[in-house]
Amino acid sequence: MTVVDTTTRTDTRHGTVAAPALRLTGVTKYFASVAALVDVSVDIFPGEVHAILGENGAGKSTLMNIISGVLQPSAGTIHVGDVAISPMTPARSAALGVSIAYQHPAVLNDLTVLENLRVALPQHVFAEGDTSTAARRMLDAVGLHVPLNARAADLTVPQRHLLEIAKALAVQPRILIMDEPTAALDQDATEMLFARIRALAAQGTAVIYITHRMAELRQIADRVTVLRDGRLRGTARVADVTDRDLLDMIVGRSLVSAFPPKADNTDASINFAVKGLTGRNFADVSFEVGRGRIIGIAGVDGNGQAELMRALAGLLPFSGQVLLNGTVLKADALSRTAAYMPADRHEEGLATDLTVRENATFSALDRFASGGVLNRGRERAAVQDIFAQLAVKTPGLEAKVLSLSGGNQQKIVMSRALLSQPGYIIADQPTQGVDVGARFEIYRILREVSAAGTPVIVNSSDAAELEGLCDTVVVMSRGRVTEVLHGDAITEERIVGAAVQAEAHAPHVGEPTAQVRQARAGWRHLVQSDNATAIPLAAVIVLLGLYVFGQNANYLSAFNISNILLLATALGFIAMGQTVALLMGGIDLSVGPLAGFLVVVGSFFINDGQAVPTIALGFVLMFACAAVVGAVNGSLMRYANFTPIAATLAMYIGLQGLSFVLRDGPGGYINFTVMDWLTWKLGPIPVAFIVLIAVALVGETVLRRARGGWQLRAVGSDEGAARRLGVRVDRVFIAGYILVSLLTACGAVMLMAQIGVGDPAQGINYTLSSITAVVLGGTSLRGGRGTFVGTILGAVLLTEVLNAVSFLGLSQAYQYFFQGALIVVAALIYATARSRAEVPT
Repeated sequence: MTVVDTTTRTDTRHGTVAAPALRLTGVTKYFASVAALVDVSVDIFPGEVHAILGENGAGKSTLMNIISGVLQPSAGTIHVGDVAISPMTPARSAALGVSIAYQHPAVLNDLTVLENLRVALPQHVFAEGDTSTAARRMLDAVGLHVPLNARAADLTVPQRHLLEIAKALAVQPRILIMDEPTAALDQDATEMLFARIRALAAQGTAVIYITHRMAELRQIADRVTVLRDGRLRGTARVADVTDRDLLDMIVGRSLVSAFPPKADNTDASINFAVKGLTGRNFADVSFEVGRGRIIGIAGVDGNGQAELMRALAGLLPFSGQVLLNGTVLKADALSRTAAYMPADRHEEGLATDLTVRENATFSALDRFASGGVLNRGRERAAVQDIFAQLAVKTPGLEAKVLSLSGGNQQKIVMSRALLSQPGYIIADQPTQGVDVGARFEIYRILREVSAAGTPVIVNSSDAAELEGLCDTVVVMSRGRVTEVLHGDAITEERIVGAAVQAEAHAPHVGEPTAQVRQARAGWRHLVQSDNATAIPLAAVIVLLGLYVFGQNANYLSAFNISNILLLATALGFIAMGQTVALLMGGIDLSVGPLAGFLVVVGSFFINDGQAVPTIALGFVLMFACAAVVGAVNGSLMRYANFTPIAATLAMYIGLQGLSFVLRDGPGGYINFTVMDWLTWKLGPIPVAFIVLIAVALVGETVLRRARGGWQLRAVGSDEGAARRLGVRVDRVFIAGYILVSLLTACGAVMLMAQIGVGDPAQGINYTLSSITAVVLGGTSLRGGRGTFVGTILGAVLLTEVLNAVSFLGLSQAYQYFFQGALIVVAALIYATARSRAEVPT
């Protein structure tokens, strides 16, 4: 490869010598003792598109993460313009005009499309005009036409990539990094993106473009840098280097052919066939696969190919016949017969918390078991054998699967498919985001599997890939087969032409009318809204009250209503704190003992006969102690690597013990005037309950409309994505746990007013009760989704149920029974409603 001078560059448009917009000098990065980058130096100039090539694991993504501030280099310097930047952080990188579209989009599933834009982009981007109008303009610029209030979790893989690209382009960046941006895009979206990139480069933006596709390199790039094994192998002008030279530099060896030889025509027996298959977004699809042949599914993205692949894998309902070796397979047998390689390996292909070995074998464990006991030796031998065949690069079988490069992760998905010894293989976009060398290995394995008699069906948006790999290509348009190509007729031009020139096709099967789609969209938004639980909870509260009133006329007396709301106020504040913890993907088991401990602290100061300053000091100390507890909890999790359960359980024990150290029994009676103020009522409604409602509404507003609320939910939705977006995760987490404790302190104040004495045994039950109220309110235990309004209603319902047990003359055992039943019923209802709402229409 010809190495070019990287110190300056002549701007041919203006006849001037341009200085680098970005200069990397001697950048090195070690993960423990493993070198990801070694002494990499490269300059990126304004007004040019600079491609970075290399196999998965070559160091490309590590280099981009260093530029964007997600990772810190072990050695070397970064200059933006003439200024040396150290340390580079995501926030500082963004402030310097660096924008990045990640290969795996930093999209927060639990936030809406608009909230994803708001949390990722600086406020000035939305400064002009209406926020929704500005957001719609960003999405329209990349051809993404989805509702702004749609959850990101409901977007397809291509739509998620377009959202990621929209965020990157919205800031008019000085330096734009595009990491495999077209991996999931169709031809139209790719051409749109290239036009935008060229326009930005013409305006002086320096563009770093990571790709594995040679054709894209020729279309879009001015210069190219090759990395291999974390080292710089050279930089050249694209016009001065051949594809052969680039391939040899990328893989470190000569590649004779990109695709293995296709099947001959000596055996034409059919071993897999589809007849009249009809399902969601596809209709009347028929094709046959001869032994030793690979069949490809082609078409512009969104024309039913993905749904067809999922139906063949047994994941979507259909009508028609699927035949394997002449036998008709029943729909419920497909998932047990097929090995499915999904397009999105992170979402569907990998169990990210498991090891490399576990990911490769979890669908084939029965092969390695005798009498129900797993033979670990046989399992490891099988994994090592398949890894050798696929040339999987891994630091060890027990390494976490996310520590592998994207190409090797895809090989893990393929390993699992092969180890399960399937009847047939469904490969949906099998080389998406995979480097050149890994692609060739995947092509070779698919061909060998097919030659051995296992039918292989491949869906790909890359027409050149289908041309080189497949023996038959089925082209789809609007859910129907528009052409079937065989043998020499399979060319990139014929595939693309058949896909884009199809006319007069029937609409999508079962496609609803515009009115039905609008109604469904409204229903989905209603059910999936975090506050969807408010109406059913309110209805249950009213109906339960009326039922118990029918059994006991005193139930709805002013006194009892006031009593229920006072009890619900203490629980409501503590449960709101628990909601904050769950929104961040954590939990706080210490809230109950903390509430009791704070009451004990207050009982030394807020007494009859004490001066007002002393009473005020008591309240200050209660909230100060709460803040300290929250900070300790958060710090244990972020800096001492405690899990939320471990940290807060340790705090639970410590606080309970400290409470008994301060008081070994009830003592320190609370000032009656203070208690009267705290329990003051407007009619039967305690003022404190009104304050609770106000706080909940303010909290809801912050969660939905303020950056702090978006960041809190972002941390719980996807901590890694939040960090890449510039969210200071550790700071948000610690601040969140401080807020948990402060809200608990508010509940402790109300608990103090109810019991009127410092009792170290009080408060413990609030841990379980607060979790119950939060679950009833509809907050997700996985983080990211939640509602303060639902939590308050959950607290009221739980308090009402416990109160009703007494009025109905039932034993205390029923309190626990109803409490557990409420949790189970609520979880089932909410899970069922959301799963139905998430079914595509």
